[in-house]
Amino acid sequence: MEREFTSRPTDPQTGMATVAPPSANNASRVPGIQISRSKPQPEIPVLWWSSKTIRLAQQRLRQLRNPALAAEPLRADEFSDFVLVIDRSEQLRILRDAKQDLHDTVFLELPGGTTLDLASVRFVEETDQEEARVEFHFPKVVEGRPTLDAESARVVLHCKASAKTARPFHDNTLSLRAEFRPRTMRVRGVPDL
Repeated sequence: MEREFTSRPTDPQTGMATVAPPSANNASRVPGIQISRSKPQPEIPVLWWSSKTIRLAQQRLRQLRNPALAAEPLRADEFSDFVLVIDRSEQLRILRDAKQDLHDTVFLELPGGTTLDLASVRFVEETDQEEARVEFHFPKVVEGRPTLDAESARVVLHCKASAKTARPFHDNTLSLRAEFRPRTMRVRGVPDL
């Protein structure tokens, strides 16, 4: 629960606090507290990691931050799965210590209301070359058929988890919905999924 300190104008005849906006005739203010159950949540970036463009851009950013890496060639191999990534350490903590089985709470919503189940989860620790991240792997092919049409208008990642071990003064739950538009995820006219 979040408290926000506010002040409200008083009615000049009754002296009671009102929700009416202040005016020249109604200038005295009464201090108060406004209570709300929700607080704004921080944005959580979710990357379509199996996209070569995303991984090449991440490598280039590392090169710019560390000039010693500038001579290394940029490489992005093809993945056998669709991989989506959350790259924040607090979210990594929650997902690694989740009460729930992530196979039950993480999935892709495909066009037509069908879903694609999570194949595996990989937790990557931070190193000099890698940032801490959680990788969600989804199969590209099931029973010999592609799971996702590159012309799809949208695909939505759903992810929900609560940490078994709660930390005081930290967020201990995670619930997100990230939308992607495969039809627009192209490089030189070719899908980059």
